[in-house]
Amino acid sequence: MAEWCAEHLRDVEGWRSAGLPISTTSNECAKLYDAALRQFVSWTDCHQLNGLEKTLEAMNAADATAGKKRLIWQNLNFSYLHGMLAFGLEECEQYEEAEKEALKALEANKYDCWATHARAHVLEMQGRFREGITFLESTVDDWKQGWMLAAHNYWHNALYYIEKEQNYEVPLTIFDNEICPRAVRSGAMLDMVDAVSLLWRLELEGVNVGDRWHNLPNLKEHVDDHVLFFNDIHMSTHAKIPRPFANDYRFLLVGIALQKGGYVDDEAKMRRSLLEFASSADDDYTQAKVCREVGVAISDGIRHYISGNYDSCAKSMVPIRDRIVTIGGSNAQRDLFTQTIIHACINSSDPDVFSKAPMILDERNAIKKNSPINERLALEFRRRHPL
Repeated sequence: MAEWCAEHLRDVEGWRSAGLPISTTSNECAKLYDAALRQFVSWTDCHQLNGLEKTLEAMNAADATAGKKRLIWQNLNFSYLHGMLAFGLEECEQYEEAEKEALKALEANKYDCWATHARAHVLEMQGRFREGITFLESTVDDWKQGWMLAAHNYWHNALYYIEKEQNYEVPLTIFDNEICPRAVRSGAMLDMVDAVSLLWRLELEGVNVGDRWHNLPNLKEHVDDHVLFFNDIHMSTHAKIPRPFANDYRFLLVGIALQKGGYVDDEAKMRRSLLEFASSADDDYTQAKVCREVGVAISDGIRHYISGNYDSCAKSMVPIRDRIVTIGGSNAQRDLFTQTIIHACINSSDPDVFSKAPMILDERNAIKKNSPINERLALEFRRRHPL
């Protein structure tokens, strides 16, 4: 990207010639705006400009008023819209349409890592795991340039191996060589959530992940984020607590990370923060409502599961399983909690609890057809609880 930017960034006249009169008289600002747009839509930093964040700072320094005005948009980087649309369609379970849009985007720009990501979701949800492995591994030199999403695409590739191949050495190698180093280097929440989620899924499969929980970045600084509850749960298995919760999925993963990493005090602090947020925040604040009605139950369930109290885990999470969608994250990401619930039911000795496993397996199978994990879990249920 650096070489391209050096020769092609548009100044004020360049924008005007393209039919897009820009709201600045500063050529420097105009060029930096062009560079910022291209980095943003491609999920790729231009290192010559010190990345997207520094590009935006330099643009603002060149003309602090330019960003307060509007551009007239005409077909600029239009191909990226196909990738964005593809992911929305995929999450609405319109898989055929989603894949068509993703392929349109990739035909126009093979480096579009978001379109790659959208198609990866389609292949997973349709149970096309071997095709997914071939797709991601044959195009890795294209999509890994988008470093902001690279760890997440590596995560998708690891899931294919877990699901289809029961080949756990490959996901562990992906964690060691790609996902964990990227999470440590970037400190980005998505990268850290991918690392936590992958380790948890491997442990659900009975894999000994060794000391890898301790290789993760210290997530205690996010204890008070509450930006996305999905994040919070992931971090609590590994452990500062007060910005408002905004993505419950990620907060939940913080919880997993803190617990599995042995950060007992930090996990307890996060628990107190979670309960305080759930009870004291305004009822009109959506994330507080989600936290109160769903998040606390998931957090309790994960804590019970880690301590081996499977009955309590299931009793916490089964009643709210149809509302887990409200915590954020994608269908593929939230499957982590569905698998946890099923494992808890199978491991339970209470007939009222383990009898629910077949029903929840059917629910998962309706969403993720052709899933070998479902077949393995059903077999394990019959082995543990024969008629």
